[in-house]
Amino acid sequence: MVVRIAAIITLGILGILLVGFEGQAAWWQPLRQLKTWHLNQKGQHAYRANELEKALKSFQEAKKIAGNHPILEFNEGTALMAVGHFKDAERALRSALKGIPQSQKREQAATYYNLGNLYFAQKRWDEAAKAYIAALKRTPNDWDAKFNLELVLRQQQKKPPQSNQQQRKQPPPPPPPPVNERKPLVKQLQGRLTAPWHGERDW
Repeated sequence: MVVRIAAIITLGILGILLVGFEGQAAWWQPLRQLKTWHLNQKGQHAYRANELEKALKSFQEAKKIAGNHPILEFNEGTALMAVGHFKDAERALRSALKGIPQSQKREQAATYYNLGNLYFAQKRWDEAAKAYIAALKRTPNDWDAKFNLELVLRQQQKKPPQSNQQQRKQPPPPPPPPVNERKPLVKQLQGRLTAPWHGERDW
């Protein structure tokens, strides 16, 4: 009797182990999402504290878990731009654009806006203008994008300097900040998209 009970228990344990192994993706997925969400939030806090390298590391760790999710691509691109890695930032922001649905106009506009800032910082005036215009097509009342577009148009109208000495005397205006708002926490409370992107509803 004891042997029979032990055999039943052993078979039951083996059955549980097999079910757990076969259904690993089903129970692992929520934990993976939770870990990604936590890393994204950690990056958010580091970015607001101006710990840009720490923020970038958190976003990249989240990407290792979740893959090339547009939220994480946007956040990584924003952090890369903030630390001056423009080439990698452009790649990440372009990748984010590909993953954002056409219906999410606000998120697309924020990505185009940051691309505009990226091109502005590199004095790529034509590309910056196109990016700001693309942002305004999606969010026409974005005053930051309008202001930055006006700065770009002024740069396009200027004649190139005659000499290096004149170039030193008349430097271009500083680039706009690498996010689409000057006070992200205030704008977050007002319901606008912050940069980096939280994405709590998307996990």
